Amino acid sequence: MRRVSNIAFIIIFLCINNLHAQVCTNPVTSNCSDAISGTSRFYMTTPGNVDFVFSDIKKYISGQTISGATQLRLRIDEINPGSCKWRLLMYIDNNNTLPPNQWEVLNTYGSAGNVPELNLIQVKVYNGCGTPVSSGTFQIFAGNNQYDILDIIPSLPNINPAGTCNSLNPTNGAGSYLTNYNEYSFTIDYRIIPGFTLRPGTYQIKIHFCLVEIP
Repeated sequence: MRRVSNIAFIIIFLCINNLHAQVCTNPVTSNCSDAISGTSRFYMTTPGNVDFVFSDIKKYISGQTISGATQLRLRIDEINPGSCKWRLLMYIDNNNTLPPNQWEVLNTYGSAGNVPELNLIQVKVYNGCGTPVSSGTFQIFAGNNQYDILDIIPSLPNINPAGTCNSLNPTNGAGSYLTNYNEYSFTIDYRIIPGFTLRPGTYQIKIHFCLVEIP
């Protein structure tokens, strides 16, 4: 019989507007009300971290999915009417762990097995309009490196105003979840399938959500 030792994963979620990645820096000239000094913002209506604990063979083989773990509600106010355009993305952060493709190690039990890599975490983003990139499909951070990005609403050449509710033309203009709930709300599920090659222990990553204006 295979003996299973516990392995745990901690994911910390942070909503930010101006941090490491250059793509998360708002332009100097703003058509939207900046989320730092103005009124545009997103609300995270769910807890700030999620814990995965694997303690039996079934969980190691089948994995665990935590549905609705993150829920974002956006409010985007404009300064110049008809000119406000934004992008919503997430990126992964392992607290500068080396090598940069691994989870941060909090503790381990023994030396057998591998430290998990960042592409272990799977994310699925969706809303009532199907507007996120790869809506409803689990994705990984395929670059498998710290600060890898996954778009939720990408940088688009045109402004698609509120009320379209169309996955071919995702809304990226001024509006609010209070008036167009399905277009300005996003739900994120997370899944981990560890298998038996990982070293028992406790590991941590951060996933940052970033709302920025597109000039």
